[in-house]
Amino acid sequence: MSKKVCFSDIDGTIMHQPETIDPGVEVLCAPPSASGRRGVISAGTIQGVAKLRSHGVKFAVITGARLSTLLMRLPFLPACDAYVCESGGRIFYPGSHLDTACPIREDDTWRASQEGAGPVYQDIIEPEKREGLLWTFYRELKQQGWTIDANGYTTSIRVHAKNGKSMAQLQSLASSAPSGLSCSFNLGAADFYPATSGKLQAAKYLMKCWSIDSKDSVFLCDDDNDMELALQVGKAFLPSITSDSVRMAIDANKDQFVTATKQGAAASEEMIEAVMQHFQL
Repeated sequence: MSKKVCFSDIDGTIMHQPETIDPGVEVLCAPPSASGRRGVISAGTIQGVAKLRSHGVKFAVITGARLSTLLMRLPFLPACDAYVCESGGRIFYPGSHLDTACPIREDDTWRASQEGAGPVYQDIIEPEKREGLLWTFYRELKQQGWTIDANGYTTSIRVHAKNGKSMAQLQSLASSAPSGLSCSFNLGAADFYPATSGKLQAAKYLMKCWSIDSKDSVFLCDDDNDMELALQVGKAFLPSITSDSVRMAIDANKDQFVTATKQGAAASEEMIEAVMQHFQL
């Protein structure tokens, strides 16, 4: 039997806003993220992921969330084979040589390849003083008056169209990112990160590490920053749709996407079951 992998975004995909959950559904409630977003995940979703993995399917979360948010949410996420954050900039695996409460270890080879974000020891340095192309760009944007969220980020930054800056200006900025940096939109903001990063690049790296072909991979997703990877896997499954541009991508590639008929946690469980059927498990 060929090896298989299911990649999954977190917010809007396996974790949802509390108000979207039907009463009586058993859930785990994660603390608010640095941006104030609340997240809950259903017991059925966690059990569904466990069932997938019991059949030998690798499962990896791959999110644009900052490192600090991922670490805070680890006790509330399903057990995975890899945890990817900051739009692909950091990759962690379960397990440690020490008996810690929530053991994970980083893929140091992958992190070292993100030269545009500078060396890893900079995590404890304020962004204004960090080295690397990303942080030089960060300082330039600050001088231009852009609203930038770098709190808890280590290999990416999030830029908002606020305080006199329009969405059209942000889209123009994204399309003219410096050579060596890439950009994707997430939750109405633009994430900038090294061109060596990105969800697609991180997923390809993991598939190579696990010797899995792209046709044997799927992606649970919902937002604009997911579409590049969604079009490269065997099939993409959407528990929710966050924007008109995502809907347009679905309409243009109908055979590539499966969309949920339910909402919230029920949609997550529906799409995990659809993945099981896709893999004929």
